[in-house]
Amino acid sequence: MADNFIKHVLMVESLKKSDREAPKTARQIQSEVESSWKKLFNDEPEEKPLSLQTIHRQVKALETSGLYKIKRHEDNKRGYYNADHLLSTAAASVLGAAIYQTASLSVDEKKNILDRLKSATDTDGGSILYSFERQIKIEDKPRETTQSILSKIKIICKAIVEGKKIKFNLKQDSFIETWQEVTASPYFVIRKDDELYLTAKVCDEPKDFKLKLISKIEIQEEDFQSEKNFSLRRHMNSSAPPIELKISFPESFIEKVIERFMNNKIAGLAPTGKAFGDERQFRATIFVGETEQLYGWFRQHCNKIKIHSPNNFKDNLILQLSKALETL
Repeated sequence: MADNFIKHVLMVESLKKSDREAPKTARQIQSEVESSWKKLFNDEPEEKPLSLQTIHRQVKALETSGLYKIKRHEDNKRGYYNADHLLSTAAASVLGAAIYQTASLSVDEKKNILDRLKSATDTDGGSILYSFERQIKIEDKPRETTQSILSKIKIICKAIVEGKKIKFNLKQDSFIETWQEVTASPYFVIRKDDELYLTAKVCDEPKDFKLKLISKIEIQEEDFQSEKNFSLRRHMNSSAPPIELKISFPESFIEKVIERFMNNKIAGLAPTGKAFGDERQFRATIFVGETEQLYGWFRQHCNKIKIHSPNNFKDNLILQLSKALETL
């Protein structure tokens, strides 16, 4: 009986995190209850999961009692949603901004308050609060010291003066520990979009690499010839305009999307009302530069993302994945 009581509480918690734009089917509720159970009782297997019939019956009882404002979506196939939220999206946004800017609260206190508020608003309000929460976590991470950046610049400048190539490790993404070894001819250290970059020639093509993603720089014995006709101004102005990227992904992947694209323009982030496997599906429209790092990130997470447009980006990614499979 105690187990069933906890499962019913978990079911209510699942329903509380829904709204009309993002309802939940009985199967989605069942999946979330099972997932929550595993987190609470990792070493205690669930003997008898809540059946779909039990979930329908319990939700109907909640709806009839009026204890919670649970409603069935007009499209029956989309399930149920919570019609009672204490905070509107606008109110959640204002509170989130206030908490984020409050200097008297510790990082843990801010995250705890934002986490509690997420269950008191709708999906859009929850997404806004989640963005503040992620920003707090990112700012709490230790930053690379000025001394570390200066030491990198010193090695790069020495290589430029001596006309030598450099070899370094390049981190594929700020949040993913995947490294690639690169050998390049260094040209300049530049500032762009409030970030420091190394402009270097790789495979006869000038590219820009974020200094904060570079480590273990070594000067090589091999000389390089600088291009007399290379124009830094033309190179910086020739950056491809951002593409309008439209993607969808499961709810559990929101964190990764925000982490990767928080420095780009995320024009939209919202639930679709559809399912992505056993989870609720979200969609996003993002304006981002088409770079090798972007393709690399999608190659790593291709099983979690559907690309809707642009088609040429999708086709290029499929081609890259096909070539990778051929080498296995």
